[in-house]
Amino acid sequence: MTLKDLVPEEELVRLQQDLHDRFGLNADIMDGEGHRLFGSTWGNDLCRAIRDDDKGFSAICATAGQMFTQLLKEGEPFVEYCDAGMVRVGVPVVVDGEVIGGVGGCGLVPADEEVDEFAIGMMSGLSEDAIAAKAQTVKPADEARLAEIQAFIAERLKQYLP
Repeated sequence: MTLKDLVPEEELVRLQQDLHDRFGLNADIMDGEGHRLFGSTWGNDLCRAIRDDDKGFSAICATAGQMFTQLLKEGEPFVEYCDAGMVRVGVPVVVDGEVIGGVGGCGLVPADEEVDEFAIGMMSGLSEDAIAAKAQTVKPADEARLAEIQAFIAERLKQYLP
């Protein structure tokens, strides 16, 4: 069974867009292997710049993606940091003990912290000025907001789970 077998594709696309619109996430829907099923939604300018930068993508996005895929496969909701100091929220979709997909997103900064501009500069080809300007587009989220995102995802998926 796959996530698309369980949830209609148009509902998954709508959920991804709703996560982006409501919470400012770089929202995504993933299959059981952690591969994106649909395109990217950009919640901020900084993440898009990092992803568009070959060095930044390799050092930050690719490694974070590998870590998040491992967390997804554990089958429990999670909140985890990337090397840029932002967080990813993930909710695995588990049916009969098998992870068939995941819903979540990244690109928020913890409310009591800041984006790690120094690390981004060291791990990317982006200029200090570009990083500082684009960091202003990253939305903060406290623990309650992160829990709200996970609850929102779980509620939207509940009707489709056996």
